[in-house]
Amino acid sequence: MGDARAVTDLVISLYRNVPAARPGVCRICHTGPNNKPNGEPYEICSSCDRTVNGFRRHVEPVVPISLAVEEGDDNGLFRLVARKEAVPASANRLKPATLMAATIARFYEAHETCLTGLAGGPFTTVTTIPSTRLDRPIAAFHIMPQVIGMVSALRPLYKPLLLPNDKYASVLARRKSHPHAFQMMGTRNGSQRLRGERILLVDDLFVSGAHAQSAASTLFEAGAEEVVALVIIRLIVPTVWHENRMDIWHEASAQPFTFDRCCLCAQKGR
Repeated sequence: MGDARAVTDLVISLYRNVPAARPGVCRICHTGPNNKPNGEPYEICSSCDRTVNGFRRHVEPVVPISLAVEEGDDNGLFRLVARKEAVPASANRLKPATLMAATIARFYEAHETCLTGLAGGPFTTVTTIPSTRLDRPIAAFHIMPQVIGMVSALRPLYKPLLLPNDKYASVLARRKSHPHAFQMMGTRNGSQRLRGERILLVDDLFVSGAHAQSAASTLFEAGAEEVVALVIIRLIVPTVWHENRMDIWHEASAQPFTFDRCCLCAQKGR
């Protein structure tokens, strides 16, 4: 990746700060859980509670770089990252892959220590979550391997590890996780293929967590020592009837976004 700072600065107004985990902020995905009958918020949101249920191990926390909304005047980052629409930036139209790579590169440079701290040491492998859509060829349209190939700090560690199990694509489409939604490429060494590996699992979009948690479960079952999930955007749906989500979105939008903070170091008060 070239000048990641210059690229991301072109659209810095599109990013939104991700809050640290605290009461009212899900400790897994950093959006708003519902409140208990006594008015206190649950520790994790209902979506994360559903998608991690039944797994022997799951990713906690997930690390989003930015929050984003799907609808409204503030959905520019969602359109670029999730819909892969080119967004005007200065005199040129910024290509999605270019911005996605620049976003990851700049964030990783600033927060490598935060991420490796979760992993318990330097990453040994970087991988991505393959597409589970059945209506288009995976090789031609899945953008994340291309994106990682543009990030110099991650490119040498990249290995394609996962394949989608088409049998469970419809389950993921319903935003439900499944331990067999993905499978490891090849069968070498069975369940111990990834023994001792510290894996950075990178994806573009986190909605329910079904894809990320299902993929991470497969990596853990293959023997991975640790899996850290890094996602470019975490979709949030702020509504007037969901106080915690609305408060998070207002907070995220109130302060200018900066790559100098993340949801991990913010939790430590740095």
